[in-house]
Amino acid sequence: MVVRNIKIEPAVKHESRDIAIGVTVMSVIMVIFFAVIGKFDYTVLLGTLLGGGFAILEFFLMALAVQKSVQRDTPEEAKLVIQNSHTRRLLLLAVVVIVGIKLPYFNWVAVVLPLFFPKLIIYAKTLPIFRRKEEE
Repeated sequence: MVVRNIKIEPAVKHESRDIAIGVTVMSVIMVIFFAVIGKFDYTVLLGTLLGGGFAILEFFLMALAVQKSVQRDTPEEAKLVIQNSHTRRLLLLAVVVIVGIKLPYFNWVAVVLPLFFPKLIIYAKTLPIFRRKEEE
């Protein structure tokens, strides 16, 4: 395995930080909801850590793949980088979901639900109420 020093672009750091904060906040809200409805136990906490942690990691890996793709010389090379990254991330996602559903240590809802949080956060960032002044 070849390990290269990758300089992470500021945009990747910024967006990954926003996703990490958003996933963490939404995960805390989800855990509180489980507690309110009387369904909280250690499996919810472990499921939230697995699902939320993977959601953050998956977004970061996607952002790195996009960064790497734009540094390629041809559109074909860039496309290949994105396709390979997508395939690997999809396989990892399948492993996380299967582990989260099959093992009794995880509440499967608490594993699966956070996987949708980055999409909700990205959508919310496009709404006018969440835009910064300098973006308008």
